[in-house]
Amino acid sequence: MIITLPTVKKTYDEQTETTTVTREDLKVEIDTSFKAHLKWEEQFQSQKGIDLTEMTAKVSGWVKDAKKAALHMSDMLRVLYCYINTDQLPTFSDFVGILEPENALEVIEKIGKVLAETGKTIAKK
Repeated sequence: MIITLPTVKKTYDEQTETTTVTREDLKVEIDTSFKAHLKWEEQFQSQKGIDLTEMTAKVSGWVKDAKKAALHMSDMLRVLYCYINTDQLPTFSDFVGILEPENALEVIEKIGKVLAETGKTIAKK
């Protein structure tokens, strides 16, 4: 499954002292294979103490409640990052770098959609 993530780039013009905001879409593949689980294990499992399946279940509940989503944003982003397969975002830091206040809500909505699809895939296995 391919989805688009909204990205925001800001460019500052020193001569006019203005900032230009450019919105772009980054197409990424959602990978629900064991590759996503391996990514979680290598980067986050020792820190969080649970596997990707358990964390996905937690995040699925958080995205339904805006206050909880705001409190757990970094964990939600970690889960989404593990399901994303693209050479354009090789590290979690690169992934977080595409987030700005202008696109944060859209990214949260994408997390919800990805988790819904992930749940369908897991249910079939």
